[in-house]
Amino acid sequence: MPGIRECSRSLRSRSQCKRAHLQPHATRRPSRLASSRQLMAQGSGLLIPRLDAVPMAHRLVADDRLAVMLAKSLLELDIAVPGDWKKAERDPTSFIRVTLERWIHAHDGPAIRHRFLLSAVISNSPSDWAERDETKSNQLFLIVEPSEATCGCAAFGPTLQLLESVHPQLPATFFHLFVGALNRWTRVYDFRDAEERAETLREWAAQEPDADQYELPDVAGSIPTCMQQAALDESELAQLKDKINGPLATKLVEAVTDLDHVSRQAERPDLDDNIREELSDCNPALPCLLAIFAEGDAISAAFDEDAQGMMEVEPEPNIIIPFDPTDTEGVQRTFQMFGVACQTIAAASRLVDLMPGNNQWIISR
Repeated sequence: MPGIRECSRSLRSRSQCKRAHLQPHATRRPSRLASSRQLMAQGSGLLIPRLDAVPMAHRLVADDRLAVMLAKSLLELDIAVPGDWKKAERDPTSFIRVTLERWIHAHDGPAIRHRFLLSAVISNSPSDWAERDETKSNQLFLIVEPSEATCGCAAFGPTLQLLESVHPQLPATFFHLFVGALNRWTRVYDFRDAEERAETLREWAAQEPDADQYELPDVAGSIPTCMQQAALDESELAQLKDKINGPLATKLVEAVTDLDHVSRQAERPDLDDNIREELSDCNPALPCLLAIFAEGDAISAAFDEDAQGMMEVEPEPNIIIPFDPTDTEGVQRTFQMFGVACQTIAAASRLVDLMPGNNQWIISR
């Protein structure tokens, strides 16, 4: 079976190195006011605003207008720092970029960069190919999405084995708390996605005359038997925590309950029907994390197969938060949600550091 690259997993197709879009003839419409590339990775930079269908003079005025509105709201909310205006060379778009980077750093950016490669963007469209809703001229979107070149990875097998020695239901509890918390904000690819992929491959193979010649990933055989146990509920886990003696098991359980708690501090907003319609032609969101049980297992093999098609059509971003830059309460909610998302991903990164067998797949130290 295919193995895992030491540092990260590629989401690009092995047969296609370039992004293939559903609308290859379309004009790219979104104007991105500010971008913190590689979320939060070193060298974050401004993505020059573009709006190809509009004359240059008009799009600069439009972008500046929205940027000034947002900058004003961020200053009123004390999210932005007045001293950064000079640092941004008195440019509102650069000022927003600096503010975005400052906000990320204040919400555990270094921990995120350790194991995840993401980007945060403020745009006037929810995706690269979506039409801008001209009836909502003040609408902006805070978008977070993984890099198409990498995917974080975590091996759960050794951790589950350790926790099974404490209580038979603790491994499944740990796994579902971890994945559930991260899935509230970003996509995790786990054994359930792998099972769907394997079933699709079985259906395809069944239609071939030499169906018995196909080697399909044995996803079920890669899932530890302890995962068949029911997860403990909150009260049962609280009672068990006081009885755990091992220091590492104690840290792991405390960290995963903290991760679950942090992830619940806010909820992603529901997207309205118009935005959903704009995203209807997108592929599913790219995974932020691949959750495997052992290096080279059937889940990683299924992921490798799935990854070949993830970029064939523009994927939907992991996080899309629409807001009006003139509505200070709305801007505050948006950045609060973004802060919770950052802290959730950072908490997951720190937890993977605690999990045995995860010394690799590190992006930034």
